Amino acid sequence: MALSVRSGTRLSAPCSLSRLLFSQVRRSLCTWSPCAYPFLDSRRQGVPTFRQPEVACSSQWMTQDEIDKALAALNSTFHRLPRDEIKKSRLYKIRDSTLERVCAGRISLPYNIMLRKEFFCNAAAAEFEECLYGSDYESDEPMRRLHEDYKETDYNHEISLLEIRKDIEERQRLKADYVKRKEEQKGVPKPLINPDSSGNNFDSVQSSSNIATSEPSKCPPDEHNEMCLETKIYNPKDKSDVLQVEEASKIPPENPEEKALLHRKLQEQRRQEQLRANLLCVYDKILVVNSIETAKQVVWKLRTDYRNFVHACDTEVTKVDLKKETRVDHGEIISFSIHSFDGERKADFGDGKCCIWVDVLDGEGCTSGAKNLLMEFAPFFEDKSIKKVWHNYSFDGHIIQNYGIKLAGFHADTMHMARLWDSNRRVDGGYSLEALTSNKEVMDGKPGRAVASSSSKTTGMDCAMSSYSGKSNELGFPKLHNTPQPIGKQTTSSFTEDDYLNIAKASMKSIFSRYKLRKDGKEGRITTVDAVEILQREDRDLWICYSALDSISTGRLFKSLKKKLEARDWVCCGKEYGNMFEFYQKLWRPFGELLVQMEREGMYVNRSHLKEIEKIAIAEQRIAGDKFRRWASKYCADAKYMNVGSDPQVQQLLFGGALNSQDHNECLPEERNFKVLNSEPDIKEGKKKLTKHRTITLRKIGEGTLSTEIHTSKGWPSVSADALKVLAGKIPSEIIYGENGDSEELLDKVGYGTAFDAFGGGEEGKEACIAIAALCEICSIDSLLSNFIRPLQENQISCKKGRIHCSLNINTETGRLSSRTPNLQNQPALEKDRYKIRQAFVAEPGNSLIVADYGQLELRILAHLTGCKSMLKAFKDGGDFHSRTAMNMYDYISKAVKENKVLLEWKPHPGEDKPPLPLLKDVYGAERRKAKMLNFSLAYGKTAMGLAQDWKVSIEEAKDTLKRWYKGRSEVKMWQKEQKMLAREEGFVRTLLGRERHFPKIDNLTGSQRGHIDRAAINTPVQGSAADVAMCAMLEINANSRLKELGWRLLLQVHDEVILEGPTESAEEARSIVVECMSKPFNGVNILDVDLVVDAKCAKSWYEAK
Repeated sequence: MALSVRSGTRLSAPCSLSRLLFSQVRRSLCTWSPCAYPFLDSRRQGVPTFRQPEVACSSQWMTQDEIDKALAALNSTFHRLPRDEIKKSRLYKIRDSTLERVCAGRISLPYNIMLRKEFFCNAAAAEFEECLYGSDYESDEPMRRLHEDYKETDYNHEISLLEIRKDIEERQRLKADYVKRKEEQKGVPKPLINPDSSGNNFDSVQSSSNIATSEPSKCPPDEHNEMCLETKIYNPKDKSDVLQVEEASKIPPENPEEKALLHRKLQEQRRQEQLRANLLCVYDKILVVNSIETAKQVVWKLRTDYRNFVHACDTEVTKVDLKKETRVDHGEIISFSIHSFDGERKADFGDGKCCIWVDVLDGEGCTSGAKNLLMEFAPFFEDKSIKKVWHNYSFDGHIIQNYGIKLAGFHADTMHMARLWDSNRRVDGGYSLEALTSNKEVMDGKPGRAVASSSSKTTGMDCAMSSYSGKSNELGFPKLHNTPQPIGKQTTSSFTEDDYLNIAKASMKSIFSRYKLRKDGKEGRITTVDAVEILQREDRDLWICYSALDSISTGRLFKSLKKKLEARDWVCCGKEYGNMFEFYQKLWRPFGELLVQMEREGMYVNRSHLKEIEKIAIAEQRIAGDKFRRWASKYCADAKYMNVGSDPQVQQLLFGGALNSQDHNECLPEERNFKVLNSEPDIKEGKKKLTKHRTITLRKIGEGTLSTEIHTSKGWPSVSADALKVLAGKIPSEIIYGENGDSEELLDKVGYGTAFDAFGGGEEGKEACIAIAALCEICSIDSLLSNFIRPLQENQISCKKGRIHCSLNINTETGRLSSRTPNLQNQPALEKDRYKIRQAFVAEPGNSLIVADYGQLELRILAHLTGCKSMLKAFKDGGDFHSRTAMNMYDYISKAVKENKVLLEWKPHPGEDKPPLPLLKDVYGAERRKAKMLNFSLAYGKTAMGLAQDWKVSIEEAKDTLKRWYKGRSEVKMWQKEQKMLAREEGFVRTLLGRERHFPKIDNLTGSQRGHIDRAAINTPVQGSAADVAMCAMLEINANSRLKELGWRLLLQVHDEVILEGPTESAEEARSIVVECMSKPFNGVNILDVDLVVDAKCAKSWYEAK
């Protein structure tokens, strides 16, 4: 660009754009000049000449192609301006006008501008903003003057990039010699950063824009130095340049906190700029589809030439809160991308573009809620023969199907593949696309490039530069005007053709975050990210690259994980059945697709029942609260006003004056004041209105000392539900609410807690226990209200048909399913479901539910894996397994059974109401409970220490009990030792079907970490194998053609239980088929050494079926 400006002259408003571009040239030279800083030599009027003491560098001009590429980068500069402070519409008109003149060849730039890496710096954007405010940008005067000044510029002088880089390398060599001489002359070089008032250097983030060497270039000290943006040098002696005045305001503050904040912001800004520059490299691989005509041609190409390719797909969605809302009937697509490949071959949609990005927000026919562009791709999405890969298929699948598209052709979910390859990443980086694609181990030693390397010979400018392409591609798509495209592969660049597609996925926050503005207009400390609709419209080019990179990264991740799974043997029951990718294709892929179908089906909920039980729960909660207040107010008058849901108030009332268990020098105060809501008229003197709050004083109640073994993390007495139950004991709820509270049957069930003796026993002790039990009731009711009754009534988790849709995930280390939004697997146990919450889960009119549950599945798995003869015989004989375990553990129980004093089990015959003899479970209930706990605890790897803590007994007693259990089950103990050894030596254990769970090497682990691995080595084969059985049973049910004919479909899986819904008239036939499928889940057979017992019932509600 020919600049008719002399050094040190402040440019006038009409030349504001010239001033911006000129400042960029100056700064780029400051970044890599070897000896001193460039300044204008005005000997040649109208043409800038850059003179340096050590090296003469004549003015050079770019070729026309380089001009196009350089000026296209100006487009991205506009996106860096604060949106809230400028007139966007006018700004974009100036941009478009500038770019039109660039394309017309009327403006040229010196080649130096494209060698500057940090072209998109905030300083440049802020300077441009000031230029606009300082000029009359409401008129076309700046552009007119710019046109008149430069339309005669000679831009035909050509110079190759290779010559430019050779020149730079020579400059770098001379720079190194210059710095070395200066160090020898002065001994110690001047600091390259501005020291603060305390003498501490402010650590500025250095640029990595050095092209010839790996060291970041710095400006050498010199008495004529001007401001250098990259190293924040400021020479107060020279006030001639306006840039120095602007940068002077950026000198680090003296306040250490502000200084640290500024330092952090500069680091984050630099990292963000590097990420953004790298991200823009992807642009020339993306075809933007925003018209119906282009969409039709792309779909035709996908369904013909690339029909046998694998297509990685991803959507960008708005109007859905994943933490609270279901994806069914929620969310709106604003764009989606498809990356097509076949091994190392990539699809070519013209000009080497292998990825398409479809604008569903503002594309043709996408206004007023219509999604015409999306519907053009319906034939592609619904084609079963076209392989589609997703990352978190559950999310994208539901969103697309919300538009009536019947999604088919599911080939893989890379999230499930990653979990199959390594199930422990939940605590080691997670399974997000960002975490997986940036991990060396996952990506086979080739993680994505997250930021520009300081040793790279390619600058961010090389990546981010854009060019205007007027060529039509092989599909005959219309030419895209005014659309910047990144530069292709450079001769000396470290980026290869594939490197543009190997950029790691970065989080939206790291790319698009900005600091919120305070009231005074300055940046605050809190960062925010604009809504995705705004980003797509205002940061369009960057957003296109960001969202398209999702599908590109998904494709890369699929290829890497496929290779890893193919390299791992699939070993089941000691035999090899191929590799683990075949396991995924045969089992986990159809299982993942089935889970999405189940999520979409959902369960119908009777909300009127939920509203009714909510009223009952609130009333009982109020009764329990009043009961506790009445009792407490006998000892403390203000207790009648207290908030019984406040832990600090309850803690003060029960444990006032108690010592801290961690520091006996601290204790709770004897009394304390609290501000509570005013529940009674309390008009203070001199006031006419009722006060909203009142102050109460709570003091410790009772003369005795309440003690508890349960404390908070800070050492204070706990008032949790478990701690209160110890104080209250076992008090039936009927006594609390006065329902037949005096009956002898109820009084026999009462077991008073520690509060009984603390309040002197007798009637006062009983009242204390009952009152504290009322507090437990309040906690229990509050949990049911907040976790179940109220959430199940919210619209966020339901669809238009009134059905609740939870999210089912394979995200546990053992492979068992989890559920969220809502967690339907976490419904209260049947004996604790006091309000019959399960009664709300019903079948639609004319339908019924089938609830089928495995009996003691994990214990049967343990018997099969260990080959334990005692357990196998017990399951073969049938009956009460836990009673049999108790009989084998205790000799006196065995003797009582042999002498016919008790019955091991009893099956009533017609006309019999009571057993002829007492049952073992009634006479020896405590022993049976211990046996039952041991049966499940040992299957999960519980140790003697864990049992001692659970039972509150000595370790010796726990060990003695374990010996009794292992006495007739030596095979179990031997198998557990083998599993521990396998985990330590091989680093993994397997489930029944061959899934592996890997563990870290134990050499550098602590004792507790080793103990965790030992328990997991025992637990995973048992619990994981149970998950395998349940999965195969669900696949068997889903594949049954007769069930499909009858209209039955799976709704939910809760560990070992499945729920189906279908027509009532075929319920019994369907039930028998379900039992058959679950009893023989492995392609119609049972490969276990024990029978799989299934209990199935038909009912109108989930509660009735239990």
